[in-house]
Amino acid sequence: MSKAFTSEETPDSGVVGRAARAAERGEERPITAAGYRALTEELRRLQGDERPRARAAAGALGGDAILGEIEHRIAFLQTTLASVRVVEVPATGDGAARFGSRVTVERDADGAPRRQRLELVGPDEADARAGRIAVDSPLARALLGRRAGDEVELERPRGVELLRLIDVE
Repeated sequence: MSKAFTSEETPDSGVVGRAARAAERGEERPITAAGYRALTEELRRLQGDERPRARAAAGALGGDAILGEIEHRIAFLQTTLASVRVVEVPATGDGAARFGSRVTVERDADGAPRRQRLELVGPDEADARAGRIAVDSPLARALLGRRAGDEVELERPRGVELLRLIDVE
């Protein structure tokens, strides 16, 4: 491929990742206390440690791009933190899945039952790989209000999937 179509020589210092979006008037984006602490700790670390190191390395090969990514992440975190409201999760509940709940579901994956542990969290702290799903996701909405032993039908693009709620904490 011709070098004319690559950016190997000039690093792209453009915006990386999803753009930060402030909450609209009256909109409430919930976050758990743990999620809020994690975001504020990341912001503190970026501002106090990472940004000064990146500024010192600016001008070096790739240093400007790294600084740009850090500045973007800082702006994203500041906007996110200004747009969320910490929702306290009660220590004990009535056994129903709700915001902040940890649930164990069993799904039939290709003929073999598979258990999955999930935590229902705010959209700004969701991480599917870590088992944290946004409370406004289709799966979380299907689980809300359900109790251990309930079966849930989840509409998927390839058809309906049956889930069994094993445990709610």
